[in-house]
Amino acid sequence: MRTVGNRHTAEDTEDLAIWVRGLTDCPPVTQTTFAMCSHPSHGDEPATWFYVEADAAAGVARLRCLAGGHIIDLLDSAEHWTYPGVWSCHSCSQSIAEVVYGIHDEAGTARWLVVAVRCVECGDVDGVTDLLIGEMPLDELLARL
Repeated sequence: MRTVGNRHTAEDTEDLAIWVRGLTDCPPVTQTTFAMCSHPSHGDEPATWFYVEADAAAGVARLRCLAGGHIIDLLDSAEHWTYPGVWSCHSCSQSIAEVVYGIHDEAGTARWLVVAVRCVECGDVDGVTDLLIGEMPLDELLARL
Protein backbone atom coordinates (compact mmCIF):
# COMPACT_ATOMS: atom_id res chain seq x y z
CA MET A 1 0.00 0.00 0.00
CA ARG A 2 1.35 3.43 -0.96
CA THR A 3 0.07 6.92 -0.25
CA VAL A 4 0.57 9.65 -2.83
CA GLY A 5 -0.65 13.02 -1.54
CA ASN A 6 -3.87 12.08 0.17
CA ARG A 7 -4.65 9.18 -2.23
CA HIS A 8 -3.92 5.55 -1.40
CA THR A 9 -2.89 3.04 -4.04
CA ALA A 10 -2.82 -0.74 -3.90
CA GLU A 11 -0.84 -3.25 -5.95
CA ASP A 12 -3.58 -5.88 -5.71
CA THR A 13 -6.77 -6.86 -3.88
CA GLU A 14 -4.77 -8.11 -0.90
CA ASP A 15 -3.47 -4.54 -0.44
CA LEU A 16 -7.05 -3.27 -0.80
CA ALA A 17 -8.17 -5.67 1.92
CA ILE A 18 -5.41 -4.34 4.20
CA TRP A 19 -6.62 -0.77 3.51
CA VAL A 20 -10.20 -1.78 4.36
CA ARG A 21 -9.10 -3.40 7.63
CA GLY A 22 -7.37 -0.12 8.57
CA LEU A 23 -10.46 2.10 8.15
CA THR A 24 -11.17 4.35 11.13
CA ASP A 25 -14.27 6.19 12.40
CA CYS A 26 -16.42 3.16 11.63
CA PRO A 27 -17.07 -0.28 13.12
CA PRO A 28 -13.90 -2.36 13.03
CA VAL A 29 -13.61 -4.59 9.98
CA THR A 30 -13.22 -8.13 11.26
CA GLN A 31 -13.31 -9.94 7.91
CA THR A 32 -12.79 -9.17 4.24
CA THR A 33 -13.82 -11.01 1.11
CA PHE A 34 -13.28 -10.37 -2.59
CA ALA A 35 -16.12 -9.82 -5.06
CA MET A 36 -16.38 -12.46 -7.77
CA CYS A 37 -18.91 -13.21 -10.48
CA SER A 38 -19.44 -16.96 -10.48
CA HIS A 39 -21.86 -17.04 -13.41
CA PRO A 40 -21.63 -20.45 -15.15
CA SER A 41 -20.38 -18.77 -18.35
CA HIS A 42 -17.06 -18.08 -16.58
CA GLY A 43 -16.35 -21.78 -16.09
CA ASP A 44 -13.83 -22.50 -13.36
CA GLU A 45 -12.45 -18.94 -13.26
CA PRO A 46 -14.84 -16.42 -11.67
CA ALA A 47 -14.63 -12.89 -13.05
CA THR A 48 -13.10 -10.28 -10.74
CA TRP A 49 -13.29 -6.99 -12.70
CA PHE A 50 -16.44 -4.90 -12.42
CA TYR A 51 -18.17 -1.66 -13.24
CA VAL A 52 -19.45 -0.44 -9.86
CA GLU A 53 -22.59 1.62 -9.30
CA ALA A 54 -23.12 2.86 -5.75
CA ASP A 55 -24.97 5.52 -3.78
CA ALA A 56 -23.48 6.05 -0.34
CA ALA A 57 -26.41 8.16 0.87
CA ALA A 58 -28.93 5.44 -0.04
CA GLY A 59 -26.65 2.53 0.91
CA VAL A 60 -27.06 0.73 -2.40
CA ALA A 61 -24.56 -0.86 -4.75
CA ARG A 62 -24.37 -3.24 -7.63
CA LEU A 63 -21.57 -4.68 -9.67
CA ARG A 64 -21.65 -5.34 -13.39
CA CYS A 65 -19.22 -8.08 -14.39
CA LEU A 66 -16.85 -6.87 -17.09
CA ALA A 67 -16.45 -10.38 -18.55
CA GLY A 68 -20.14 -11.08 -19.15
CA GLY A 69 -22.22 -8.07 -18.12
CA HIS A 70 -23.87 -10.03 -15.30
CA ILE A 71 -25.35 -7.87 -12.54
CA ILE A 72 -24.72 -8.53 -8.86
CA ASP A 73 -27.01 -6.50 -6.58
CA LEU A 74 -25.58 -5.97 -3.10
CA LEU A 75 -28.08 -7.40 -0.60
CA ASP A 76 -31.40 -5.51 -0.99
CA SER A 77 -30.02 -2.78 -3.28
CA ALA A 78 -32.34 -3.72 -6.16
CA GLU A 79 -35.36 -2.93 -3.95
CA HIS A 80 -34.04 0.56 -3.11
CA TRP A 81 -32.22 1.39 -6.35
CA THR A 82 -31.50 5.11 -6.94
CA TYR A 83 -29.81 4.84 -10.37
CA PRO A 84 -26.40 6.16 -9.32
CA GLY A 85 -23.71 6.69 -11.91
CA VAL A 86 -20.86 4.29 -12.49
CA TRP A 87 -17.87 4.79 -10.18
CA SER A 88 -14.75 6.14 -11.85
CA CYS A 89 -11.27 6.60 -10.47
CA HIS A 90 -10.49 10.06 -9.11
CA SER A 91 -6.92 9.82 -10.40
CA CYS A 92 -7.20 8.40 -13.93
CA SER A 93 -10.98 8.25 -14.68
CA GLN A 94 -10.92 4.47 -15.32
CA SER A 95 -14.30 2.81 -14.59
CA ILE A 96 -13.15 -0.77 -14.06
CA ALA A 97 -12.41 -1.93 -10.53
CA GLU A 98 -11.69 -4.87 -8.31
CA VAL A 99 -13.92 -4.97 -5.22
CA VAL A 100 -13.37 -5.94 -1.60
CA TYR A 101 -16.11 -6.18 1.02
CA GLY A 102 -15.19 -5.35 4.61
CA ILE A 103 -17.44 -6.88 7.25
CA HIS A 104 -17.90 -6.12 10.92
CA ASP A 105 -19.24 -9.13 12.74
CA GLU A 106 -19.69 -10.01 16.38
CA ALA A 107 -19.67 -13.68 17.33
CA GLY A 108 -20.67 -14.80 13.82
CA THR A 109 -23.34 -12.12 13.33
CA ALA A 110 -22.66 -9.57 10.58
CA ARG A 111 -23.75 -6.04 11.48
CA TRP A 112 -22.02 -3.71 8.99
CA LEU A 113 -20.57 -3.92 5.49
CA VAL A 114 -18.31 -1.57 3.53
CA VAL A 115 -17.60 -1.76 -0.21
CA ALA A 116 -14.18 -0.66 -1.41
CA VAL A 117 -12.70 -0.58 -4.91
CA ARG A 118 -9.27 -0.68 -6.49
CA CYS A 119 -8.80 0.91 -9.92
CA VAL A 120 -7.38 -1.69 -12.31
CA GLU A 121 -5.47 1.02 -14.21
CA CYS A 122 -3.60 2.99 -11.53
CA GLY A 123 -4.33 1.10 -8.29
CA ASP A 124 -6.13 4.02 -6.60
CA VAL A 125 -8.41 2.82 -3.78
CA ASP A 126 -11.74 4.25 -2.68
CA GLY A 127 -14.69 3.39 -0.47
CA VAL A 128 -17.98 3.58 -2.36
CA THR A 129 -20.69 2.78 0.21
CA ASP A 130 -21.45 1.07 3.48
CA LEU A 131 -24.52 -0.59 4.91
CA LEU A 132 -25.85 -1.30 8.37
CA ILE A 133 -27.00 -4.88 8.14
CA GLY A 134 -28.74 -5.28 11.47
CA GLU A 135 -28.18 -8.87 12.44
CA MET A 136 -27.41 -11.42 9.73
CA PRO A 137 -25.51 -14.64 10.29
CA LEU A 138 -22.02 -14.14 8.83
CA ASP A 139 -22.25 -17.34 6.80
CA GLU A 140 -25.49 -16.13 5.20
CA LEU A 141 -23.94 -12.76 4.30
CA LEU A 142 -20.87 -14.39 2.77
CA ALA A 143 -23.11 -16.65 0.68
CA ARG A 144 -25.00 -13.61 -0.64
CA LEU A 145 -21.91 -11.60 -1.65
